[in-house]
Amino acid sequence: MADEKKSEPLKKNNLRTKLLPSLFMLLGGSIALVYGLAQHYPMTGLLLRVLIALFVFAILGTVIKGILDQFNMKMNYMDYFEENGDLMEKGGGNDTF
Repeated sequence: MADEKKSEPLKKNNLRTKLLPSLFMLLGGSIALVYGLAQHYPMTGLLLRVLIALFVFAILGTVIKGILDQFNMKMNYMDYFEENGDLMEKGGGNDTF
């Protein structure tokens, strides 16, 4: 009991980034499909381009999700709360309308 450390609250990922790679794939695939249809690509070429676009946007979405998750895990949100649990604003406090 001589050396009790004050434990910090566990940081958790409270961003909802689970669907981010899927949304990127959906967006990239739909853009590739519309562009391919507008350019009158043959079906095999169109499907190949859509598949490549899906793969690239899946990787892009996963990378962005990882960056956002890392950034969120480093944030200390306890700085924004008062001792009684209310959210406080960080700023000058002299906002007049």
